[in-house]
Amino acid sequence: MRFNTMMVIPLFCLGCMMQPKPEASLYQRIGGLPMLTRISNQTLDIVSKDPKTSRSFEGVKMKTLKESLTNFLCVKTGGDCVYEGETMHKSHADLHITTAEFELMVDVLRERLDVNGVGTREKNELLKILAPMKRDIVTD
Repeated sequence: MRFNTMMVIPLFCLGCMMQPKPEASLYQRIGGLPMLTRISNQTLDIVSKDPKTSRSFEGVKMKTLKESLTNFLCVKTGGDCVYEGETMHKSHADLHITTAEFELMVDVLRERLDVNGVGTREKNELLKILAPMKRDIVTD
């Protein structure tokens, strides 16, 4: 009987030491860099051509903006990218973005997340991260 008890105790302790696997980051759950790139590109393609928001993109190098937005979203969702752009306030200060323009971009982003199969939980987490930035972007 002593031999069996001595075998069970180490197994029990081993179970106590095992840690649950940490949950994947939002970045991983969204689909990583490929998905963030797709969403960024699609969102910017749509809002840069929409008559309600296109004025904000005049003269902008879209390739650079797409890369910057992708890196920004990567960092905000827990990816290991590097965002080297300006702060939201500084990069949008001279654009005079209205609440309506901001909300249109959010609607397009939400729609692109849905179209690309991003889950409701992940979509809501991302929007929750981005929502406070409205005060740094909107100037009306």
